[in-house]
Amino acid sequence: MNIFDLLGNIKLRPGLYLGGRSIVKLRNFLDGYYYALLVNGINDDEAFWNKFQLFISNKYHIETSQGWDKIILFFSNDEEDAFEKFFDLFEVFCEKDLDKKSNNN
Repeated sequence: MNIFDLLGNIKLRPGLYLGGRSIVKLRNFLDGYYYALLVNGINDDEAFWNKFQLFISNKYHIETSQGWDKIILFFSNDEEDAFEKFFDLFEVFCEKDLDKKSNNN
């Protein structure tokens, strides 16, 4: 299972994976997921998440070191709203990232 499949499953059943719709719980889960990959020597796409961080910072015109989760939460009504926004933004980001990759080929 890759991160896209995992996030698709989380979006469909957040209670199963996170206990509810919470961007804080989502970030904690993803941090744990990537830690497990790291200690088991499984390559992840850290550059992908760095680009996502930059995408969120640019979208909201933020020039601080706050993580993507905190930025989204700041511009949301609550954790559940931020959770929903994450998936909307992640989808837009992935589409743009794929467009960039296809234009470079």
